[in-house]
Amino acid sequence: MKKLFTALPPLLVICLLSLGTPAFAAKWTDYSLVAHALGGIDQKAYTNSYEAFETNYEKGQRIFEVDLQFTSDGYLIGRHDWSAYAFQSLGQALTPAITGGPLPLSDMKSMKMFDKYNALEFSEIIDLLHEYPDAYIVTDTKSTDKDTITAQFSQIVELANEDPYMLERIIPQLYNESMYPIIEKVFPFESYIYTLYQTTDSNQKVLQFVKNHKKITAVTMPEWRATAGFVGSLKKINKLAFVHTINSPEEMAKYKARGVYGFYTDFVTPEDLKVYYTKKAQEAAAKTAKASSAKAAKKA
Repeated sequence: MKKLFTALPPLLVICLLSLGTPAFAAKWTDYSLVAHALGGIDQKAYTNSYEAFETNYEKGQRIFEVDLQFTSDGYLIGRHDWSAYAFQSLGQALTPAITGGPLPLSDMKSMKMFDKYNALEFSEIIDLLHEYPDAYIVTDTKSTDKDTITAQFSQIVELANEDPYMLERIIPQLYNESMYPIIEKVFPFESYIYTLYQTTDSNQKVLQFVKNHKKITAVTMPEWRATAGFVGSLKKINKLAFVHTINSPEEMAKYKARGVYGFYTDFVTPEDLKVYYTKKAQEAAAKTAKASSAKAAKKA
């Protein structure tokens, strides 16, 4: 893996980073797709792997959600969970060490997924952000425990060297209201996403919470919650609505019609959406032309 800036003198690196956001960089909200678990690869989801990131970046993805867990020796690594099922579903053989708890970093780095995909520790994700200055990371850290949250985001901030530009490109996901001040105490991130898969709060309570916090830019939700009414209410208070996890342009179009802004996806790419909407536009144009011809023929 390449590591941008590693060959440069430290002072020059500091000067380059101090220039701030490059002029060409877009905001994360300029994109409507979020590559779920760093995106699918070879029709496989949830790898959170280096290869998944590289593959989906090449396909045009720029926002990457990553599942994060602590290893047994305290390193954040791209991993959904430590269950035996998670290992099996990623093509990793079960061993006596796999008991449902975290493993050491060295074990995880040596244990490839499907014999070819490599796990990413968070320091390597920071390297990728250096290498690809238009990429963004959305965190899925899972925990709602105060001490764990503090430890997770302290490590994230430390690995980013407290660089404001780097941290602008990391968007934490919140699971409940109490998580916001915990993270803010560690570092005041520029933007947050409130994800609803862990909360039982009513739509009205969610709306009030996000309305009161300007830095919560978006709300992401499972399909069942993405009603036209709720999505419309979010739009009225200038919050973007995302739905997860959608792997069909047709399904995305259905939710777009309700006002949904974007989607977490394993496999749909920007090119897939371009092809889909181009085809729909062509079909609509052909239908209009056919109707016009029929009308002209009737008049004749």
